[in-house]
Amino acid sequence: MALLPPDPVYTIRNVDNSPVYSLAFSFLPGGLERLLAGSKNGYVYAYNLQTNRVQQKIKVGQAPILHLIHTNNQLITQEKGGKFKIFNLTNSGYKEETLIDLDYPGFCRFEANTKLETLYVPDRESSITIYNFSGEKTGSLTPVNTSPKLGDPMCMKYVELTSEKPCLIVGYEAGWLLLWDLNTSQCISKLQTKECPMSVDFHVEQQRGIIGNASNMVQIFSIGRKDLSLAHKMDVAIKNPGINKVQSRMDGKVFVSGGWDGHIRIFSWFSLRPLVVLTEHRQAIQDVVYSTEKVSLWNAHIMAAGGLDGAITLWDLYNNKQ
Repeated sequence: MALLPPDPVYTIRNVDNSPVYSLAFSFLPGGLERLLAGSKNGYVYAYNLQTNRVQQKIKVGQAPILHLIHTNNQLITQEKGGKFKIFNLTNSGYKEETLIDLDYPGFCRFEANTKLETLYVPDRESSITIYNFSGEKTGSLTPVNTSPKLGDPMCMKYVELTSEKPCLIVGYEAGWLLLWDLNTSQCISKLQTKECPMSVDFHVEQQRGIIGNASNMVQIFSIGRKDLSLAHKMDVAIKNPGINKVQSRMDGKVFVSGGWDGHIRIFSWFSLRPLVVLTEHRQAIQDVVYSTEKVSLWNAHIMAAGGLDGAITLWDLYNNKQ
């Protein structure tokens, strides 16, 4: 590991230094590249990645924006307290079209299948409720005859293990990880983990996933190719406990964790060893995301991290430049 951690390519101070709870890259037709920051004050700030300045301020509500995604023409947000909103992008800005209000007190982030315009929304009583983008309930994932109790959903990951097998990985408060078949709404595999999972991700080509929790261990798991069974593979130790977010890069070469200590740790998928610890942030990391396309200013897939210190850091690390 390097003696001195590298510097970010850029650091954005969020508007009014508001703590950052969620991030999403947006690549719109016409070459508009933006980073959206969901903030504690109920705003989403859109930063133009050509200038790294705020281009648009979107008032969503009064509560912190726990999660957001952006499709080609829609912004989907989740507020603390259980309000999920879908905004259509129009010539005059964002217009709210759909509100799903569940009075949900937890912190589990929704998942989405944007191709089918389907939302998977955390609910009470260990349930996941399924909605279309019009706000109509279309189904649910509800455990039956569970002993012991699973507790509330804590994290989710939508995966397509095959073209005919869309699944949802869900981590629950009691430490269980369940794999749901979305074609049948049935649980097809379970795994008892060591802690309450806070964040989960899975890389299909690697056939391995990562779990972040309150401990000082990043847990690695797998899904069997034939029987789709969940299995614990190993634990990777970190110095300080507490992880809010784990994320695998699309190319399957590295993955990252964002910690309560404000540190961003990048790991090799090949060796499962830490490559670098980034110490730019002064408070807990709330979200880490990778851009799905190259950001033209740096001609690279950029990693963005945001935290309670109100900073958003942009990183160009371990990219093979062509």
